[in-house]
Amino acid sequence: MESPVSMRDIARHAKVSVATVSKCLANKPDVSAATRRRVLAAGRSLGYRTNPLVAALMRSRRRHTSPATGLTLAYVTAFPTADGWRQHPSPIFRQMFAGAEARAVQRNYRLEHFWLFRDGMSNARFSQMLESRGIRGLLVAPVPDTQTVIELNWAAFSTVVLGLTPVTRTFHRVTTDYYQSMLLVMEECLKLGYRRPGLAARMETIKRLEFRWEGAYFVACERFGLKTPPSPLLVDEWTPGAVERWLERERPDVVIGPVLGKLEEIIRSSGRRIPADLGLVGLLVPEAGNRLSGVLQDGEVIGAVAIDQLISSVERNETGIPEHPITHTTLGRWNPGRTVRKQGGGSAV
Repeated sequence: MESPVSMRDIARHAKVSVATVSKCLANKPDVSAATRRRVLAAGRSLGYRTNPLVAALMRSRRRHTSPATGLTLAYVTAFPTADGWRQHPSPIFRQMFAGAEARAVQRNYRLEHFWLFRDGMSNARFSQMLESRGIRGLLVAPVPDTQTVIELNWAAFSTVVLGLTPVTRTFHRVTTDYYQSMLLVMEECLKLGYRRPGLAARMETIKRLEFRWEGAYFVACERFGLKTPPSPLLVDEWTPGAVERWLERERPDVVIGPVLGKLEEIIRSSGRRIPADLGLVGLLVPEAGNRLSGVLQDGEVIGAVAIDQLISSVERNETGIPEHPITHTTLGRWNPGRTVRKQGGGSAV
């Protein structure tokens, strides 16, 4: 969508020709500094905004290239290292990028990864670097912790955020429906005959997901008539002592949470057989058919939906922090796996 203020409006306001306005906006050298300042000031006062698609088309014409090489969209990550998202134990980050990249190509855009802390850049310098590259659309990857603060020049960009993070709740977001996911696994566990499902998670994760898991867990306990369910295990870090004490005290018959990795290792090291002695249900199952029972997030679908939302914003020239941010959610799906008992019993894996 074009800016409601045209170059003709600016020309009239600044008392110059439309051609002069065009040269000033394109930063051509054959215009005096005083005229350029007057024209740019007129544009700002009238609220003129350059349409990024038109700008890209004009650049391609000047360079005699195809506009199908299109706009570059930035996939912004804020992990401690540049490849932290690629090395993370959970494949969801890579899946979301793959889905987003594929959809971007389908829409004649290109998705390029940019690390927020590249070359020790400040957020201000990072913004300037993206602007100088002509990038107008940002797809922000899930922020790994609740302490990270991102303060870019948001007015220069269309922005969509992947996942839930308190520091990015003011933007349009695309994420798994974590609340629905918890209700789903509780229902599936009860179908399998479990009567003491216990939630276990790190507090960092609980806060990052804005308490959706915890809230849905207590709602499900009440809804399904669990009179004295195990108290959730919410810790800063996984330690064998804390997990063992919780298992002995609360006696869950199935553990629900982001169990892949350290938590599963601790449980197996305690000598408990899975699923014969204790069931395990993951809230972040990597892919369909995985051995882990639990909820699938469909990272590639989330990435594709997010790119569609971002491109819509770019093409409507919607930049800055939205007045009414919208969160799009995708429903989780049950993966049977092999870490819960089967109907009528099960064996250890």
